Amino acid sequence: MMRKLIWVVPGLLLWAAASAFAADTVLTWPANGKDTMLRFTMGKLRQISSVSGQSDYMGEALAENLSGKAIPSASFYLYLLDKNGKRVGEGYLEVTNLAAGQQAKVPVTAHALGSFARMELQPQHLPSDDPLKIKMSITSVPSGASLKLDAQQSGVTPQVLSITPGKHVLEFSKEGYVTENTPLDIAENALPGSVNLQLNPLTLDTVVLRDGAVVMGDLISVTTTGVTINAKGKPVKLQRNRVARIVLVERKPARPAASAGKSSSQNKN
Repeated sequence: MMRKLIWVVPGLLLWAAASAFAADTVLTWPANGKDTMLRFTMGKLRQISSVSGQSDYMGEALAENLSGKAIPSASFYLYLLDKNGKRVGEGYLEVTNLAAGQQAKVPVTAHALGSFARMELQPQHLPSDDPLKIKMSITSVPSGASLKLDAQQSGVTPQVLSITPGKHVLEFSKEGYVTENTPLDIAENALPGSVNLQLNPLTLDTVVLRDGAVVMGDLISVTTTGVTINAKGKPVKLQRNRVARIVLVERKPARPAASAGKSSSQNKN
């Protein structure tokens, strides 16, 4: 009878330990429970490899934003501790674009030298006060326009930009077309959106100078030493070495005027 109990009791202890280890682990940040912003419910970590006593683990955690603000990004070290509180390994987890009250599953990776009994979080990059960025799809007709967001170069259209909520200005520029500016007002926690702009062809010739200045009008002449353009009814002469490029607009040929003889004949009838 005693021998039977000796074998049964260890079996029960092993089963209880395995069940406890398999249970989800809940970690919060901050860990003191005051003004908690994030809660991570950690599932069991799966051992994927083991070499020379060092094991690599993978798993998944359910991240919950308990604060009243969106969290654009936050990352944490996951320290693995033995039963004496000594660190025997570490991992990493990260959340991005987590709205207030939202939940998201995030991957967890870790490695440890020996077995571990519990985990704790150590912040690497904390949530800032920056609002959640909203993805906006920016297109133009025709495409290939240089794009600026708040005077900062942002590629060419079509383009997808992550933009913070608030008031912004988009600038579209393309050779042969009028440079266009359009305001953009994005609300917090807005859904992804789009902006499409129809560019208007230029109606005047354009001389772009090397310093960035632009002179628009009707081009009169181009020589090896200078460029003359009729701007606002007055001829403007520019030194050739100041000119970066010239953009000419397409003009329809003027209709020929009716001959005097034909007009006279019509008047007679």
